[in-house]
Amino acid sequence: MILSAGEGHPAERKRVFIRIAIGTVEDMRKNDLTIKAFVSLPKDTNVYVIVCGGEAAVVDAADCCDVLQGSLKEMEATLKYLLLTHGHPSHVSSLSRIKKEMGGTICMHPSDQDLLRQQEEGLEPDLLLADGQPLKLAEATIKALHTPGHTPGSLCYHLREAGALFTGDTLLKGEFGKIKGPHSMGLMLRSLKRLNSVIPPKTTVYPGHGPMTTMSKEAWLDTLDNLS
Repeated sequence: MILSAGEGHPAERKRVFIRIAIGTVEDMRKNDLTIKAFVSLPKDTNVYVIVCGGEAAVVDAADCCDVLQGSLKEMEATLKYLLLTHGHPSHVSSLSRIKKEMGGTICMHPSDQDLLRQQEEGLEPDLLLADGQPLKLAEATIKALHTPGHTPGSLCYHLREAGALFTGDTLLKGEFGKIKGPHSMGLMLRSLKRLNSVIPPKTTVYPGHGPMTTMSKEAWLDTLDNLS
């Protein structure tokens, strides 16, 4: 585990700081798979950077453009994907700037496309993801999982090679993201049950807010099987 501090524009350093960087994953040593996490104020939104073989994917695009740009330069990586877990403002506030300055393919589920359009006129995804769709990042594969509940188009991203699951506001440490009404609760319940059944227990969970956890530590998920 590697702790590090970030560089960036002075104004941005007031809003963003690097929480933690995770070094080369054991079984991906040849490809130098790295995950870095940033926290963006004021809503403490987590932004993650995955780098493998010189290619990078960013999970969510909160206020961290300058720090992100410096980090990619430091790792000599080219941005390939902008992976959105959902379309709420705190998760997409830097999306258009990152896209303009660093490129990358904006990826999201079609059910959240209208949410994204509400943030900025003309802001559109480049790739609409289906449930289970794989995305290649050098030798690694990121799998998109449709997990509606917090929003209709919420996605989680599973990186099996690293034992990592990026959950946005679907699964947080000890809880799940906000919902609106019984229909959303039903969707969230099914999504959480699905994650608990298909994601290995040792998988590290990288949520959209708050600290990391693991699937095995979220034992409360097992109790959801008793609910219809």
